[in-house]
Amino acid sequence: MEMKFQLVALLLLTAVQLGAKANCIWYGESHMIGEHWQNLEYNGPPLLLNNTQAEATFARRCPTLYAEYKGPNGDEELVLCCDADQIASMDSGLSQADGVYSRCPTCTLNMALTVCAMTCAKNQSLFLTPYVAKNPMDVNFVEHIDYRLRDESVKKIYDSCSSIQHSQTGRPAMDLGCGAYNAKTCDYRRWYFFMGDGVNNDYVPFVINYMWSDDAPEGSDDAYLAVHPLECGQSYEGKYACACIDCDESCPLTDPPTGYEDPWQIAGLYGVTFLIALIVALLIAGFICYGAIGDRPGPNICMPTLYGDFLYRGCRSWGTFCAKHPVLVLALCSWVIGGLAYGVRYMNVTTDPVELWASEQSKTRIEKDYFDQHFGPFYRTNQLFVKPLNKNTFTHEAASGTLTFGPAYEQNFLQEVFELQEQIMQLGVDDGVSLDKICYAPILYPGLTPTVDDCVIQSIYGYFQNDMAKFQNSYVDSNNYTINYLNQLEDCLRVPMMEDCFSNFGGPIEPGIAVGGMPPTDNGEDPDYMLATGLVLTFLGKNQLDEAKLEISLEWEKRFVDFMKSYKSEHLDIAFSAERSIQDAIVELSEGEVSTVVISYLVMFIYVAIALGRIRSCIGFLRDSRIMLAVSGIVIVLASVICSLGFWGYMGVTTTMLAIEVIPFLVLAVGVDNIFIMVHTYQRLDHKRFASTHEAIGEAIGQAGPSILQTATSEFACFAIGAISEMPAVKTFAMYAAIAILLDFLLQITAFVALMAIDEKRYKSGRLDMLCCVRSNVKPDDSHDVGLLEKLFHDFYAPFLLSKPVKTTVLLVFTVVTALSLMVMPSIEPGLDQEMSMPQDSHVVKYFRYMDDLLAMGAPVYWVLKPGLNYSNPEHQNYICGGVECNDDSISVQLYIQSRYPQITALARPASSWIDDYIDWINIADCCKINATTGGFCPSNSKSDDCYPCERQFTEDGLRPTPETFDKYVPLFLSDLPDAECAKAGRAAYADAVIYTLDDQGLATILDTNFMQYSTTSTTSDKFVAALREARRVQSEINAMLANVGVDTEVFPYCVFFIFYEQYLTIWDDALLSLGVSLAAIFIVTLLITGLDITSSLIVLFMVLCIVINMGGMMWAWDITLNAISLVNLVVCVGIGVEFVSHIVRSFKQAHGNAQQRALHSLSVTGSSVLSGITLTKFAGIIVLAFSKSQVFQIFYFRMYLGIVLIGAAHGLILLPVLLSLLGPLKSLSKASSSESLRSESH
Repeated sequence: MEMKFQLVALLLLTAVQLGAKANCIWYGESHMIGEHWQNLEYNGPPLLLNNTQAEATFARRCPTLYAEYKGPNGDEELVLCCDADQIASMDSGLSQADGVYSRCPTCTLNMALTVCAMTCAKNQSLFLTPYVAKNPMDVNFVEHIDYRLRDESVKKIYDSCSSIQHSQTGRPAMDLGCGAYNAKTCDYRRWYFFMGDGVNNDYVPFVINYMWSDDAPEGSDDAYLAVHPLECGQSYEGKYACACIDCDESCPLTDPPTGYEDPWQIAGLYGVTFLIALIVALLIAGFICYGAIGDRPGPNICMPTLYGDFLYRGCRSWGTFCAKHPVLVLALCSWVIGGLAYGVRYMNVTTDPVELWASEQSKTRIEKDYFDQHFGPFYRTNQLFVKPLNKNTFTHEAASGTLTFGPAYEQNFLQEVFELQEQIMQLGVDDGVSLDKICYAPILYPGLTPTVDDCVIQSIYGYFQNDMAKFQNSYVDSNNYTINYLNQLEDCLRVPMMEDCFSNFGGPIEPGIAVGGMPPTDNGEDPDYMLATGLVLTFLGKNQLDEAKLEISLEWEKRFVDFMKSYKSEHLDIAFSAERSIQDAIVELSEGEVSTVVISYLVMFIYVAIALGRIRSCIGFLRDSRIMLAVSGIVIVLASVICSLGFWGYMGVTTTMLAIEVIPFLVLAVGVDNIFIMVHTYQRLDHKRFASTHEAIGEAIGQAGPSILQTATSEFACFAIGAISEMPAVKTFAMYAAIAILLDFLLQITAFVALMAIDEKRYKSGRLDMLCCVRSNVKPDDSHDVGLLEKLFHDFYAPFLLSKPVKTTVLLVFTVVTALSLMVMPSIEPGLDQEMSMPQDSHVVKYFRYMDDLLAMGAPVYWVLKPGLNYSNPEHQNYICGGVECNDDSISVQLYIQSRYPQITALARPASSWIDDYIDWINIADCCKINATTGGFCPSNSKSDDCYPCERQFTEDGLRPTPETFDKYVPLFLSDLPDAECAKAGRAAYADAVIYTLDDQGLATILDTNFMQYSTTSTTSDKFVAALREARRVQSEINAMLANVGVDTEVFPYCVFFIFYEQYLTIWDDALLSLGVSLAAIFIVTLLITGLDITSSLIVLFMVLCIVINMGGMMWAWDITLNAISLVNLVVCVGIGVEFVSHIVRSFKQAHGNAQQRALHSLSVTGSSVLSGITLTKFAGIIVLAFSKSQVFQIFYFRMYLGIVLIGAAHGLILLPVLLSLLGPLKSLSKASSSESLRSESH
């Protein structure tokens, strides 16, 4: 209070200094020019104001001057240089300013200091110089004035207003209030010049030539008005200071957000895993070197089998039965296959990206559904990025100096782009599938049907109102400057909120959305849009929850895409995308890779067909080959996949192309391996020992069956448990893979065994393969000699690998490689860049690349506030608003504070706040209007006699409407379109942001609302993930505030992109869970199948774990990111890893001799089958994937599958035999089974 008395004293002192001889320069109003009253000349003393209403207005608008003139006791007569009409005109002018600056009372009162002094001060003639002319009645009026002001005073006024925000756009209010200058380039002189520019500013009644004390000639006697404004954080008596959003001085002291901090690192790698890997590697390396010196025995290892004979006998009996009754078995299997395969017709394949990447239980999916159901789905975006082939900048001479423009503004380039826009706007007009039928047109009064001109099209053509003649207009002004389209662009790019820059649809064109490619800036500042290298054209369409209502939208988008594909230009480099393009590209990707997948399968089939038989010569090719058996085996594998699709089709489980494309590879790898093992086991038997073919086949199944059962059960459990994942792509894959693995195993031990019996009968009867009606004269060879690959393994590879120097080298190399892989594995980047998921020749790939270059503004983030607040209650209003009286930690204030750190929070601007704009709108008398006849809505700009101002009531402080007033006029606010007089009207910005119901009295109850806030540009996965992580942090802080004040509601952020990137917040947790559960399942199943052999189970677990770790190292080295696709492949790696390991471990266990001999035997016999059955088979098919058109196939299928095969083979065929050979003496809890005896006799 003491400060305010000092201020009044200073003003009184100023008045004394200005002198008492000063007179008025005007009094009363003369006539109107346009919409503005002019003032009558008057050179005399101030006159008494004898009008109560005018005095009240003067006291409200000019409290400081009023207090001075009324005297210390407030009882002096009020004499002024203005009458009641002039005060009313002043109030009307200040009301227009209220529409922009009223959020900050200190600012508006500071502005009024100079306006009130100019209009009514008793000593006007000291600082105002009038220039007189004659009015139509030949009476003198003041045509224009010189207004002398002190620079320091006006600069303080400007500083108190410069931080005010325009809620609807999130931009500074000075973008609206400084004419051709924006908030960044405005200063106090430019601001006042605009407020006095009666020629170019339609809201200035006459020219006011401001003159500044700093420019005064030396020795000048002219008086310059000095006023004493307050800072924005201070308040006038009975008023409030500016709020935090509009005044940094009012903001609470808070620590800036720190953002996500990476864990402790060493040399750029995660420190914990680095140290663990280093220490373990050194210990193991030391142990290996110690063991290499001398001839020390290995550890005494026990590999017990409690019930091994049970599995052997069961498998042998089963194999014998199937081989003895092949026709019955095949008939039963065909019925099962047919019944399950029929379910494919019920299969539903989704290409919806949301269904692919977001679980129905995921947080972002739930939030998206909530947003869509309450506010409607996000717009359908159809967009073009256009670059000129000419990359040169150029200059233009203007009154403000030499302007430099980027290549995007070259006239011929712009004209062709604008002509292209006009062609797009006319698409489908003749067929009733036009843009106006599907576009987003928010700036229309309720009930009106949009035209194409009403559609929101974000393009700089809008700066010319889509008028080619206006764009081409050019002339030379009186100063010999060429005035053309570049001058308009300069003004509009700098201040897009100028009315002259509004597009046909009635709103501004945001430069950050319409141009791009500018040099980057620091600290979140706007770039220099005049240096743009490309243009962005965005056609926004309405979206619908009901897909049936999107038919016309999809049709127009198809025409748009077809038109752009056929459009040719020698000067434009264009990238484009429609809302439907990504979904179309997913379908295109799947269909386009069919040939690649088919060729891959054919290559594998040809290899299997050749490798499966024992071809000794070209003459006996058809007799010795097993092409039909190979074909049958592959058919069984594919049948299991089809049956899996059918099974889940019956269950109504939606699948994805990812599952359909990957599962055949997995099942072929597993299935073909089992086929090789069964056939090779049968071929190694001494057939003379068996009375019949079916007994020999039964024996082969008895020997190989437990091993196949172990791998199949492990893989089934691995994928079945993997189905607990909430990630749809992983969950669906695991479900389909589990059933496919199970069915493949069942069909192999039934149908394939029966087919083996039939083929063996064909062979023994001398019939030719594929020509079974033709007999050969050559007697079948019943010898059981081994194949070439097994000979190479037995004679060369196994002895070489298991020699002591080689074993030491192998152990050291694998230790180093695994340790390095463990070090780098946590550094694998999560994410999947958008363009990777598209075919390389798709137009969407180019669009994504150009998006990275040209997109200067990020997607909007909507902060959704659920029901639970009483919005008409000022206390509850304070929890969310950002203006005067609002809490320092309100939603709007918190979002504003976060937007001050865009590099961390990715929030580029303050959030729009409908409640602040509504309070401002209802406070302006001429904004809220009602139709006297109907009692309904009247536009604020209506001049109809039927429209009259709303009856409003306010709280005691006059700042907020009463609850009844608040509830009554919400629908009118949301129906009113903004203009210069009522800039805060809410229909354009908030019609879709406020959900309310009306009671019988027409009072609104607000339910859900949202606050829109622009984000910074994000084009890569890591930026999207960081933005989502920060949004979650802000959400938690806001919800904590709401909980602290006892409000039962919550806020959540919604952005159209968040749903695709939520998985990466927990991708490592999901990966570790999925892989951990899969490894645990493999261990438990192996333990049970091997008769509680803990040693074998641990060996299998250890080897598969090593394979996964080394796969992680390969992913890091080959720049393969961690996402749903690569996680699926890691689960596949676990499954296939079992195939590389389990067969050899079981063979080692059942062999005879010491560890070295057993390792030699298992590597020679089973290792050769693993190499031919899985390694070479998959390698042949994988090579084809390198020629795929899709980066997804090249990176996540070719690279990862190649890694799985090579790393799995290296561990199973190199490291595993070496480790097994070092185990030392082996003991068994039971005697050798008959299966072991028969096997030993068969070799």
